[in-house]
Amino acid sequence: MREKVKAIVNNPNYGAEVKATKLAPVIRGWRNYHRFCDMSNARDSLWFIAKRAFRVFLKQKSVNRYKAESLVKKAFPSVSWSENKFVNVKGEKSPYDGDVIYWSQRESKLYDGISAKLLKKQNHTCARCGMRFLPGEDIHLHHIDGNHDNWKPKNLEMIHQSCHQYTHMSRA
Repeated sequence: MREKVKAIVNNPNYGAEVKATKLAPVIRGWRNYHRFCDMSNARDSLWFIAKRAFRVFLKQKSVNRYKAESLVKKAFPSVSWSENKFVNVKGEKSPYDGDVIYWSQRESKLYDGISAKLLKKQNHTCARCGMRFLPGEDIHLHHIDGNHDNWKPKNLEMIHQSCHQYTHMSRA
C-alpha cells in the first residue's frame, strides 16, 4: 500500500488535484481493511505519508497552504473504526440447524448501505422469485428500469444471481 501511495505522490505527471483523487480510494480501502484494529499508534498511522503529500502538494505553484490542506483531507479520508466489534452468533445457533431466516439476516450484515436496507425491506427474500436468500448465495442489486444512473430506492431491488441473469436474458 505504501508503495502505491508513494508512486502516486511522487508522480510528476499528475497535478495536486489528480493526486488527491487517485489517493483517496487507495487510502479508504486500506483504512476499511483495518477498521476493526486499533490504528492509533504512530507506526501504523498515515500521518507521515500525509505530511509528505502536503509538502508535495505545496510545491505546485497554484496551490496555497489552505488548498493543500483541503487536498490532503480529500486524499486521506477518515474511516470510522471500532476495535473488536464483531457480531457474535446467538446461543446454540449453527449453520447446520436449518434456521435459514436467522442466517440470511446475519449474512445481510455483510452488505452495506442501500443493499442492507433493501434486504430488510424485502424481508430477506428475492424480489423476483420470492424465495429466501440462503447463506453464501450471490445476491445482486438490480436496477428495475435498466438505468444504472438511477439510484432511487423504488428503482432498486435485491435478487438472486440466477434471477438477475434470467431477467436480463429475457430482455434481449
